[in-house]
Amino acid sequence: MYKKIFVLIFIGVFMISCGKGNEEAQKFSADYKTVMEKLREKRSQVKTRDEYAGFKTERKTELEALLKKYEKSPADEDIELIRSKIYLELQDLDEAEKKIDAVLAEKPENPSDAKMVKTKILLARDKAAEAYDIFKEIEPQVTDPDDLFYAYEQFATELEDAKTREEYARKFLGAKEIPESAAKNKHYLYFYLSEAVKQQGNLDDAKKALNDGIAVTEGEREKKFLQTTLGQLEYLGNKAFPFNAPHWLNSEALDIGQLEGKVVILTFWAPWCPSCRKLTPTLVDLYNENKEKGLEMIGCTRFYGTYRDDEGDKGKVDKEEELELIKGYVERKQLPYPVAVEDGKEGVETYKISGLPTLVFIDKKGNIDYTDIGGANVQFLKDKIKTLLEAQ
Repeated sequence: MYKKIFVLIFIGVFMISCGKGNEEAQKFSADYKTVMEKLREKRSQVKTRDEYAGFKTERKTELEALLKKYEKSPADEDIELIRSKIYLELQDLDEAEKKIDAVLAEKPENPSDAKMVKTKILLARDKAAEAYDIFKEIEPQVTDPDDLFYAYEQFATELEDAKTREEYARKFLGAKEIPESAAKNKHYLYFYLSEAVKQQGNLDDAKKALNDGIAVTEGEREKKFLQTTLGQLEYLGNKAFPFNAPHWLNSEALDIGQLEGKVVILTFWAPWCPSCRKLTPTLVDLYNENKEKGLEMIGCTRFYGTYRDDEGDKGKVDKEEELELIKGYVERKQLPYPVAVEDGKEGVETYKISGLPTLVFIDKKGNIDYTDIGGANVQFLKDKIKTLLEAQ
């Protein structure tokens, strides 16, 4: 008799606890959505760097306050899922992954939402291949358009396989409705599509993708980006253009026209560019591995009138100070190849540089063979260098 009463009491307490947990999860979820909508609206109004810095501070404060508000809520699947999303927004990837892994370990009935969070964490960790393996399982179940198009854009950019990148770029561009959060990047998807088909050797299709983008893009800046990138495709096969710079580091001034017989890579970069800094170790390795085989590499940058890098922001600087800061950066990063510093934009404009970093590959005959914006696909870079070095 007492045993039955105890069981009934236990079941009652358990059901009340579950009900309270579900109610807390619903409140937490509603508050999370409200905060995120508020932050999206504020982000859309940001126009300057200072405004963005203020927005980031406010964003961090809002999200941390939301975690604090529900810190005593039970650690059930739904609540831990929301916590994981918030930690992901805060870029606390370790905490986000710990929580989402705990959720997935419980084998939830509808795991697609949790697996989408795991996908985004892996993408943030630059593990696109692992993210793709998870996403392709849940893609038909992803109902949030923002999540879906975020994944399309990331996989159109980050995956090594050009055919798969092309597939996701076309999924994005072929959609009947694109959410506002993704539509602002639509011009980039024409660029990603162009890069993917160019890497597969389809130069005409690459040009078509850019022309299609130019035809439907309204923003002047965005249209110019596509037009400039198209200009790179137009000069492939031509003789390399002279690159004249008044300042050279690690070398005397080099004349590209006198480097025939070598494979030359011009790497357009800047210390303020995070993607350039990320690519630098790869370029150093590629140069060191191939310089004795006939590879020359030239880092091409210019004066901007301001200076910032991974160690800080110096703000406005004169040319003399900026050159010294660039020298310090080159020494600190141990760049072994020549670095040319332009006084103006002649090289950038001549080579139609639309984004940093950009690599311009010049074959042994002195002809421009290929351009690569971003340099993210390391294996492709290795293969391209090998092919050019082995060519007669």
